[in-house]
Amino acid sequence: MAYSPKSQKTYNDKCNRIYLKYTEKEMQDYDRIVDYCNSNNYAISTYIKGLIKRDLDSKGVPYNE
Repeated sequence: MAYSPKSQKTYNDKCNRIYLKYTEKEMQDYDRIVDYCNSNNYAISTYIKGLIKRDLDSKGVPYNE
């Protein structure tokens, strides 16, 4: 299937994003995450999404229906 800029834009418009910024003082934490993900062959976004989901589930935060 050929790349379609219009289709990609339509898809991207349906997505939500959360951005993280690590400051200079937080670089050790950032490096730990990157190193862990690289060592275990995880995508960083997949790893972080999993952490957030487990945290919310453990706290009983319900899904919006």
